Amino acid sequence: MKPPSPFYKLNKSQRRGVLWTFLVFLVIHLLISLSYKPSQRNAETFVVNKETQHLIDSLKSLKIASNKIRDSIYPFNPNYISDFKAYQLGISMEAVERIRAYRANGNYLLSEKDIKKVAGLSDAEVNRIRPYLKFPEIKKAKTTIKARTKKEINGATAEALQEVYGIGPVLGQRVVSLRKQLGGFLIKDQLSDVWGLKPEVQEQLWMHFKLDSVPLVAKQNINDLTIAQLSRSPYISTSLASSIVALRTQQDSLTSWQDLADIAQMDSIKKARLSLYLSFN
Repeated sequence: MKPPSPFYKLNKSQRRGVLWTFLVFLVIHLLISLSYKPSQRNAETFVVNKETQHLIDSLKSLKIASNKIRDSIYPFNPNYISDFKAYQLGISMEAVERIRAYRANGNYLLSEKDIKKVAGLSDAEVNRIRPYLKFPEIKKAKTTIKARTKKEINGATAEALQEVYGIGPVLGQRVVSLRKQLGGFLIKDQLSDVWGLKPEVQEQLWMHFKLDSVPLVAKQNINDLTIAQLSRSPYISTSLASSIVALRTQQDSLTSWQDLADIAQMDSIKKARLSLYLSFN
């Protein structure tokens, strides 16, 4: 025998409550279905007042004007062409890269001939973008260049040397001290012997000073000088002077700079400096 349905296990009051709940749900569903008329709602027209419509029209006009401004192409300097500007004008990125490489070397596009040659554009392309090109105007400045009167460095004071950018009181005094020890500079390269005087500062120095007044120097025979006498030169230390005299004693006399090749302290620069003051006669 088939077991009774769970529904029949409920008592009479419970079964009545379930049936009424179902009937109420069914009636509500039918009422909602009958009240919904999509065709009628779709046919309704959304109506706004005049002020709202005017606001909507203004926003539409503003959007159209904004799009026109955004899409407008204004004259530009081709030396600084952007990717977006190239896109607007239909210029290939290869042409843009050639322009940028040309500019990287310090050059400028000054005419249609330049942009055609550098960018590799055809006559038709140049004609198409001509209204938008705005080349820079190169104006030659009319300046009066005053001739700078250079001072003689062998007579300059430490204060005068400080007029050069990069030379302060310390460096100025070092230049004067070395010049005093040498009895005056003989060649410009001797400024390199001033400790702390950088090459770029030396270039600035020679823009303000000159070396026309060179002192007369009587060269001394290296074979006749003692250790004390050799050490008086700012280029020869006491140890180097001792090495020179010791080598001279071994060889009886020195005949050329080649004889001093075995001395470690005697490099090519030192030989060049000492050759201004010493001889082998």
